Amino acid sequence: MRYIAAADTDIGTFKSINQDSVCVKTAETDTSSVALIMVCDGMGGLSKGELASAEVVRSFSDWFDNELPYEIDAWNWETAARRTIKRLRILNEKLVRYGAEHNIRAGTTATGIIAVNSGYMTFHAGDTRIYKISSDLRQLTDDHTYINREIKRGNMTPQEAMTDPRRNALIQCIGASGEVDPEIKFGNLESGANYMICSDGFRHVLEPKEIFHALSPQNASTKQEMERSLRDLIDIVKTRNERDNITAAMFRAEF
Repeated sequence: MRYIAAADTDIGTFKSINQDSVCVKTAETDTSSVALIMVCDGMGGLSKGELASAEVVRSFSDWFDNELPYEIDAWNWETAARRTIKRLRILNEKLVRYGAEHNIRAGTTATGIIAVNSGYMTFHAGDTRIYKISSDLRQLTDDHTYINREIKRGNMTPQEAMTDPRRNALIQCIGASGEVDPEIKFGNLESGANYMICSDGFRHVLEPKEIFHALSPQNASTKQEMERSLRDLIDIVKTRNERDNITAAMFRAEF
């Protein structure tokens, strides 16, 4: 089995700092292939979004380097899920406490994929999205936003949501609320399919068909093709006056 991964991030054309953070790690052991792909989108309305996103990515990166090697031989997905939820809740408490001590608010989305051999687990809080791209483009995560909740409840139509002033309001993230209940999902990797994680700044002004065409397995199967396709889409987003930071990461498994 072989994992191929790539990522790109851009400050964009409006903001003075990039509050997004991204992590792409793959490794081989004697018995396993492992990967961690994640994107954290620091909340632009808060004073230290870049601190929050970097802290969450750093914690998971340290786990991959220093703890995962001792866990992999006895790997269990349910145990991994419990540990991931615990890690995100500890990070949430840490950032909430830091904010209270310094009279600021520091929040971030936290969305990622942990892959071990042919299995994977997604973890998610916020509106950063994970897509599976094979014969079509399919969103694997559920947006933790006010408008998405209201659409599900039947209180708002998708058309109304497009212009609602609360369309960017999150109902769940890391660091800006007392409690967090991360979304965890399990699945099996499809050989040759691409999996992509992106901040909302990456996708806001792109049509789904544009994402699918550029990042389909036929057009982005090598690391170089992935990097080129991500940069091409980021450049398109910048020409369309997106005001947010722009970040995406992707990977594929071949077996």
